Amino acid sequence: MDHSPAREVADKVAASILRSGCSKSSASAAVGIPSTTFNRKINGHVEFTFSELLRLAEVLDVAPSMLMPAAFYAKAAA
Repeated sequence: MDHSPAREVADKVAASILRSGCSKSSASAAVGIPSTTFNRKINGHVEFTFSELLRLAEVLDVAPSMLMPAAFYAKAAA
């Protein structure tokens, strides 16, 4: 199983799309990503850019942090 940051972000984007009730095609169109490219990104084969994630967050009405990989969060001091 792929646990790369690209796969983690893709999973978060897919889950956010599902929760929003928006279709993948309408999300890709709203963000300006061709559907074939969007499918490669949502499948974790190609990474989303930061700008794309910010636009997706706006379209899906979620905080941008909801689409970020866990590595973006500070680890608690032991």
